[in-house]
Amino acid sequence: MKVIRHHGRRRLQTLVRLGVLTLVIVAGTLLSISDRQQAYADYSVTVYPSQQFQTIQGWGTSMAWWANWAGSLSDSQRVPLADKLFDPNTGIGLNVLRYNFGADGPGNVCHNSIASGKAGIYTNIPSYEPTSGSYDWSQDANQRWVLQAAQARGANIFEGFVNSPPAWMTTNSCTSGASGNAENISSGHYDDYASYLSTIAQHFHDTWGLTLQTIEPFNEPTPGYWNYDGDQEGTNVSTVTQNTIVNKLGAKLDQTGVSAYSQVSAPDDTSVDRSNNDYNSYDGSAKGYVAQYNTHTYGGSTGDRDYAYNNIGQAGNKRLWMSEWGAGAQSSPIAAGITLSQEILTDEQHLHPSSWVIWQAADNYFSSGGSGNNGSINDLWGLASTDSNGNIIYPSRYYAMGNYSKFVRPGYKMIENSDSNTFSAYDAGSQTLVLVSTNSSSSSTNVTYNLSNFNSVGSSATPYQTTASQNLAQLANVSITNNAFTSTLPAQSITTFVIHNVTYSGAGAVTEVDDSVQGTGINQFNYSANWGHCTGGCGNDTSGLYNGSNSWSGTAGATASVQFNGSRIRLFGVKDSNEGIATVSIDGGTAREVDFYAAQRAGNQLMWESPQLSSGTHTLKITVTGRKNPQSSNVWPALDRVEIDPPAATNLLSNAGFESGGLSPWSGELHPSLAGVETNYPHSGTYDAYLHPTSSSDVGMFQTITAPTTRTYTLTAYAANNTGNVQFGADVNGTQVRNLNVTGNVGYQFYTTTFSATAGQSIKVWYYAHAINGWATIDDVSLT
Repeated sequence: MKVIRHHGRRRLQTLVRLGVLTLVIVAGTLLSISDRQQAYADYSVTVYPSQQFQTIQGWGTSMAWWANWAGSLSDSQRVPLADKLFDPNTGIGLNVLRYNFGADGPGNVCHNSIASGKAGIYTNIPSYEPTSGSYDWSQDANQRWVLQAAQARGANIFEGFVNSPPAWMTTNSCTSGASGNAENISSGHYDDYASYLSTIAQHFHDTWGLTLQTIEPFNEPTPGYWNYDGDQEGTNVSTVTQNTIVNKLGAKLDQTGVSAYSQVSAPDDTSVDRSNNDYNSYDGSAKGYVAQYNTHTYGGSTGDRDYAYNNIGQAGNKRLWMSEWGAGAQSSPIAAGITLSQEILTDEQHLHPSSWVIWQAADNYFSSGGSGNNGSINDLWGLASTDSNGNIIYPSRYYAMGNYSKFVRPGYKMIENSDSNTFSAYDAGSQTLVLVSTNSSSSSTNVTYNLSNFNSVGSSATPYQTTASQNLAQLANVSITNNAFTSTLPAQSITTFVIHNVTYSGAGAVTEVDDSVQGTGINQFNYSANWGHCTGGCGNDTSGLYNGSNSWSGTAGATASVQFNGSRIRLFGVKDSNEGIATVSIDGGTAREVDFYAAQRAGNQLMWESPQLSSGTHTLKITVTGRKNPQSSNVWPALDRVEIDPPAATNLLSNAGFESGGLSPWSGELHPSLAGVETNYPHSGTYDAYLHPTSSSDVGMFQTITAPTTRTYTLTAYAANNTGNVQFGADVNGTQVRNLNVTGNVGYQFYTTTFSATAGQSIKVWYYAHAINGWATIDDVSLT
């Protein structure tokens, strides 16, 4: 929470606002109840498909340390557990796994202290390089069984991460840290460490067909948790050393060719503010090697999350992950599920990560010797749990995760809505909208969902509900009338609504290009020779092909290319047990591998997404390599479609986020001295703009621009106030064309509208508060 400061009345009003609402601490993060207060009364939710964020890669778990335990179980226990966690049909469809590279070996002087603490024997993860230069690929069979079982059930996004380097690479031969919380990676072994990580990634890829999308060389490197003779693997790493190792690892991945399929992720620190600080300390070379920004969210404000999204994700063009979170015991199993959902909401609505990863998929496991993780059915350290007899059970938190992971699948895009208690995602390819609403209060509430911003919607929404007595229960369909529906959310509930036949073609809409659209022009597939094609359902293929077609080739060097104008492109393909490996590149740049192998056939699957692209025409090139995953029976990749984001719109307003620290070129009006810029309550970044009306003085602010062309314009902003009687809108040539009421006492909400203007006309964007003691703020204003 940022320090509250301010001029007289606003300071008092802000303190009253916080005092009345009270504060709660959730998993180390200070949150205002104002962000959740809409759950306590009937209300409406408006969905805004024009405001789009990341493409979802998936939902998942780290594998330390539960996978070492789970892989050691009998098939009668571990197979059903894998089904429940990873199968999207019979389970909750987790598809992201972070594989823990172990550090234990014959020289580890802290072996016994680790084995007697935390999760006991399961915390000592054996290293694949137990002694210098000697690899033993038979090690760590338990974890590997879980990873392969997950892959067989559809999991496809894997990351390798490290708690500690192998004992022989440390300064003291101890894998739990150094005395006095000092750094423990020996500087003489930095190159060995980079080679070790690259070698494991290469072996996983070449021998086992387990491609690690990213390699994360640190785990919570800066808080100083890791000490000599501690009870789990860990090592402290300063930002200076992080920078050195990221550069060395990136260079090694390039040198060995591993970077074609495995890239660097960092810094994976314990809180968002720490992760931001770590990343910002890296030099340009290290930032260039980091393909993915990882952070844990045990701490850090919503402002820290906003900063990461805006400055590292958007401006820095990095994929963002929430790579670890968990919490201790809550008051009841359903309370744990609610807390889990609220953490997902906070992260997804501010950090907007493409993957959200809980710390462990299971906890409270016991060894035959009695050591174990002291969990409960009310905690949030894992999803599944065990009872006192060692039986695996699935508390409410498991189903709460399923409210997201089972329905919001890879390829969906998170979109904006007006409610901090609702997550919304849309998949243009399947024309499916998913809404996940959480009611954390002790009473039921009626919620109306306004879908009028879509072109068309289906006739009904299918609810799936988790409560104290329901586990992802499918309820009766809710009718949709006039693009809206109303549903009663029970107390302490999480409800997912799945709505089909939803179309959208407004601002921000993607362009779909089917593989069957062939030619040499824009938005067409241009195939070289030796490609096969089928259409019209492809012989009654039931794998869910987009538009009933796909195209494939097994000829090394065969290509397919697509020219397009857009800011990003995604490739969707067909996965199967007989598919091969292709490379993809943009505009002749670096080629990255895409593996089309999967144990089970499925069409219309997200295979790859480009980084953010500059304006102009680009070319995606797909090249058949003639190589395959070791588990595949053939070498052909199969294409299904591409999805193209429109070119990035140019914001016509200057200082739209007020990050200059001043108001100009905005101007105050009516009582200009009551308008200004502050650091007190930004929606993102450091600054927001405020209005301070009094009982006798209304106040406004505005910016005027000249319409560059004759067209429809889109106006958006995030706004908040404590009074009501606040409006946001636009005038064209002195005539008011839009006037949106800004709701009071609900925190920041997203507001958007469209209007038409003719080239050369003046457009005045304004924010206005009527005469009443209070405050109003606005941030991230956009006119496109």
